[in-house]
Amino acid sequence: MKFGIVDPHAARVEIVHAKEWPDVAKTLGIESGQTDHGLIVRDASGGLGMFCYEFGLFIKEQRYFSVGRMLVGGAAVFYCFNDMGETVDLHEMPPIIFYRDAHEVERAIRAGDIERPKIAVNDNVLWRWPEPIRDESIVERMREQGKL
Repeated sequence: MKFGIVDPHAARVEIVHAKEWPDVAKTLGIESGQTDHGLIVRDASGGLGMFCYEFGLFIKEQRYFSVGRMLVGGAAVFYCFNDMGETVDLHEMPPIIFYRDAHEVERAIRAGDIERPKIAVNDNVLWRWPEPIRDESIVERMREQGKL
């Protein structure tokens, strides 16, 4: 199977072969059970999705990239799926933009190039990038995972 990888620490975008996406994720330091999923695009023929570290945007010294108007903190694995939701080979990566640091990300947000990441429930914003995370359950999980 062909998957895409994005490693913002090395400013690398590549399509690689692997049996399953967790095999690729491990090479990037992304552990199964500690992931977040993003849907990049979906239509009647299938779509494109990605997996990344679930709390990547909360890490202080992080490297970032964007896909479309979405900011991602840390590395990610991209995959394609067909109209039945089955994983299929990824043949082309979407455009990826790397950012040197949080200041460059902030400039891109102010310019309207990307959305400011946030956590909201019913229009009640609970967190907005780059604020520190205040949710103690997330802080504790990050400590357990060795990410704080």
